[in-house]
Amino acid sequence: MTDLVSYSLIGWITDRNLKIIFGSLIIIILITAVAIGVDFLIRKTLLSYVNHSLAKSRYLFLRLFVEYHVLNSAALLIFGLVFVFGSFLLVDNNNPLSLSIATVVLKSANLFNLYILTLSINRIIFALHDYYQQVSKRDDKSTWHSYIKIFSFFTWLLVTILAIAYIFGQSPTTILTGLGALSAIVLLIFRDTFLGIVASIQANASSMVRVGDWITIDKLDIDGVIEDISINIVRIRNSDNTISTTPTHNLTSYTVKNWEYMFNSGGRKFKQIIFISTESIKFNESTTDTNLGSYRKHINEYLKNNQALNHEFKYQIILKGVTSFGVELEISAFTKATSGIKHEEVKAQITAYSLASLAQFQLKPAKAEN
Repeated sequence: MTDLVSYSLIGWITDRNLKIIFGSLIIIILITAVAIGVDFLIRKTLLSYVNHSLAKSRYLFLRLFVEYHVLNSAALLIFGLVFVFGSFLLVDNNNPLSLSIATVVLKSANLFNLYILTLSINRIIFALHDYYQQVSKRDDKSTWHSYIKIFSFFTWLLVTILAIAYIFGQSPTTILTGLGALSAIVLLIFRDTFLGIVASIQANASSMVRVGDWITIDKLDIDGVIEDISINIVRIRNSDNTISTTPTHNLTSYTVKNWEYMFNSGGRKFKQIIFISTESIKFNESTTDTNLGSYRKHINEYLKNNQALNHEFKYQIILKGVTSFGVELEISAFTKATSGIKHEEVKAQITAYSLASLAQFQLKPAKAEN
């Protein structure tokens, strides 16, 4: 019976083991109290003073350190270090049970410190990125936004692999080999993430889209300004002030119209179709030209002298042909105004002038029933 109990689940619980367990619990509670006390003192005294001083600094970079809570997260390393050093107090004459408890506490503290260290590094990187965004005059500022997100993703991925290797006492290469064997499952689970990374790199390398660009994706009914490009999701504020989100890889999977280049060019194209009644077209007196030809010359001169148009770009008055609606005349030009409201105002003025000028040449707009 004694042998049966000794080999059972509770056979290892002796008086000595109970003492070690309860003693370890008391020590862990004391270590926790010390860690909380030290963390509280640091935050309420030293850290509070330093953050207050940096927040008033004339240097933007130091103010961003406070805004991104870099020092707040870094201070938690002291909390973890208290547990690291405190774990040695749990060892009782190399007793296997006490060594196991100390090992669990030590590994937990080291994993906590690894997490805090990675978090602090990422916050420093984002603070540096924000600093660059505010002081740089280069036009590639938004491009770095996606690169920072990709860097952050791979940082956490690397830390996760290191943490798993540390927990199981294996080499990181062994963990990577295991992931390689499960590559099909990994690719299935993280499909959108990997596609998003590739799409982000492609989009930034070719300057296809950036944060702040106005884009249109017709197949997804998206028309608005990009607010954020992450590894997985692109957030877009539409023209009606609604928010659309779409997987990042859709930027390379669908046709994307980027209006930003039009804004920067200083000219926005408009196209207006006018249908003219065929019955109103006739020859001018004492000339071989028609009233339609004279009308085209008149509108051409009007566009030529219109100061609201950007004459660095070509304007055209094209006779498209005769349709069931009448003679199709296409007027196209580029306005200096690229914003929607001003652009539409200029377009409306030119359209109204073109319609009003028809009567001057005895031309009539085609009727709908024709």
